[in-house]
Amino acid sequence: NFLNKPDGGRGWASFYISHGYTIYIIDQTFRGRSPWKPGNGTLSTYSAETIQQRFTAPRDYSLWSQAKLHTQWPGSGKMGDPFFDAYYASNVQFLTNATYQQSTVQAAGAALLDRIGKPVILLSHSQGGLIAWLIADIRPKLVRAIVSLEPTGPPFQEAIFSTTPARPYGLTDIPLTYSPPVVNPAVDLVKQIIAPRAAGETSCILQASSPPPRHLANLREIPTLVLTTQASYHVPYDWCTVKYLQQAGVQTDHLLLPNKGVYGNGHLMFMERNSDKVAQLLLDWIEKGTHGSHQET
Repeated sequence: NFLNKPDGGRGWASFYISHGYTIYIIDQTFRGRSPWKPGNGTLSTYSAETIQQRFTAPRDYSLWSQAKLHTQWPGSGKMGDPFFDAYYASNVQFLTNATYQQSTVQAAGAALLDRIGKPVILLSHSQGGLIAWLIADIRPKLVRAIVSLEPTGPPFQEAIFSTTPARPYGLTDIPLTYSPPVVNPAVDLVKQIIAPRAAGETSCILQASSPPPRHLANLREIPTLVLTTQASYHVPYDWCTVKYLQQAGVQTDHLLLPNKGVYGNGHLMFMERNSDKVAQLLLDWIEKGTHGSHQET
C-alpha cells in the first residue's frame, strides 16, 4: 500500500525516499510476507462490501455523518472499477487474536529497531496504528517520533460499527508501561466518560481526574502526531485518542486535514488522489522538529 497506488501513481515510500529518508516497510506478523502457519491462530479478512462501505465509497452508504464528504478515492470505489479491483487484489488476511498479534509485532518491531541501531520515525496506520505505541514502549530510546494515521481507537471501546469493550490498556490490548504501574487495568485505570464536543462526534472514555491520571512513562518524551482526515469514520473519535495521549503525558499534536485546506480524504489517504499533499504535511511536521506544544492543526 505504501509502494504504489491503485491508480498507478507513486506511493509514499517513493515520496519519502525522494526527500532523503531510508524507508523500512514492515508487514505485521502472520500477514503479507510474514508467513502464517496452522497453530498461529485464526485468520480473517475484509469483504469487498465492507471495503466499499468503510474505505473506498463511504459516501454511498452514509454509515457516519462525515462520509458524504469523501471525494478523493480515484474512480467509483466499487467492485468492477479497475482502481477498486487493483486495491482489493492487494488485501491480505489478518490475525483475529489481537493480543497475540500485538505481542508478536511488538517483539519483531523491537528486534528490527535493535538491528537498525539508531532512532527512527514510526509511521503507522489503522490496525497498525497501535503497534507504534507498543514498539516505542519497549524501545523508547530508538524512537525519534511517532506519526499515527487514524490509529485503531478510541480508548477502551469500539465506536461507529459497535460499542463493545476493547483495548483494556487504553490504547492497546496488551500492557503498556504506566506510571504508577498498572497491574490490573480494569481496576487501576479509573475511567470517566466525556460527552461529545460537537455533533457528529462520539463520547470519549478517558482516565478520571481522581486519582491523578497515570502517565505513559516510556512514551511521554516521544513527539507524536495523530492525523485525521475529513471524511473517515475516525473523525468522530480520533479526538478522544489524542486527549487520552495528552492526558497520559505524551507530547501529542492533532493534524486535522481540513484545517490545512486538504479536503475529501477517507481512511486510505495515502492511496488517494491528493496523497502527496498529505505526505508533505507530515514531512513538514517531522522536519519542523519536536516541540510538544499539544497543537491541534
